[in-house]
Amino acid sequence: MMYRALAFSILLSSAACAQQEAASNEASPTETSDVRIIPTEMCDGYFFIPVTLTDREGYPDGRTLWFLHDTGASYSIVDPDSLERVSDTRVETGDRVNIRDATSGPLTFNRLPVRARELDHLSRALGREIDGIMSFGALDDFLLTLDYGRSEMRIESGELPRPDNETIFNASGPDYRPWLRMRFSNRTRRMLIDSGAARSDIVVRNLNRFETVSPPRDTGAATRLTEIERRQAARARENVTFGDYVLQTPTLQSTPGTELFGGEVMKHFVWTFDQENERVRILPVDPDQIITFDPVYGHGIVLGSHPDGFRVADVLEDTPASRVDVQAGDIITHWNGAPVATRGCDRGDSLTLDITIRRDGEILERRLELFPLVD
Repeated sequence: MMYRALAFSILLSSAACAQQEAASNEASPTETSDVRIIPTEMCDGYFFIPVTLTDREGYPDGRTLWFLHDTGASYSIVDPDSLERVSDTRVETGDRVNIRDATSGPLTFNRLPVRARELDHLSRALGREIDGIMSFGALDDFLLTLDYGRSEMRIESGELPRPDNETIFNASGPDYRPWLRMRFSNRTRRMLIDSGAARSDIVVRNLNRFETVSPPRDTGAATRLTEIERRQAARARENVTFGDYVLQTPTLQSTPGTELFGGEVMKHFVWTFDQENERVRILPVDPDQIITFDPVYGHGIVLGSHPDGFRVADVLEDTPASRVDVQAGDIITHWNGAPVATRGCDRGDSLTLDITIRRDGEILERRLELFPLVD
């Protein structure tokens, strides 16, 4: 059985990131070609890009940083520990530095401005190390394609044609990041196109004002850069459309901040961004596929960060966790038998979740039988 869980929705954009990094990036293809593929790894719906610093005498070997590419991020970020690993240079949180003379496949970064921010909590949430977050503007010199069907990122020169609202759309919005106007039955919303919210359908303010199949219910939380954001969710009673594309009754999630749609919508399409002209081309991965959305399964644990794994911040009522004596304050050290921080990206399709808990000096094992929180 295939299912989707709201376990770790990582939202990497925030109100504090609303303005574009003032310093532009300097990046260029290492050789001339119409279309170049950037090497990537996919992890639970996120694109990871290896950025390798040039070898230099006296510097560490293995100078590669893995950046999560996020169309919703206004500036690029690097983890201080990761930067120290490849440069033997210590920076403090909030410092601004430039990564120079680095490559990613066909791409050369002459200067990539980044800010130092602690990312360990996001790494634990995802289950693999995140060295950095690459902003939407980091590749603004090119047409950038996110091809979810092929798990591929591509760059090329040129520009997109004028919007026709069929395959080419206006992507302008309140800032330089990409936005798209989506139509509900009684309203139109301009929403952020956010690849950094890979486990989300559509995230809206004032969820209770939308027509839903059943009342919104608590489903957990999303891990943000600086906070844990509690979430409610419900299945829309109506379809959502843009152009001629129809999203059949997607899941709506609540937010007090920016309205957006994430990877659960994006994975059905190939996205090409023309940042200079604020346009986006959207092509379906499978033109014959009806775009539907799976039930949302969840464990019911609001997870906080802890050096040894997760701290249980809260347990939601009538959820798998509430039925097996998981308690606020518990420390979860292992997830399906693997240490939390290195458990990997494969969520699988099992409807059971085994966790190891440390509580008051005791080690406890709990098995959660997952069921839909939003059907």
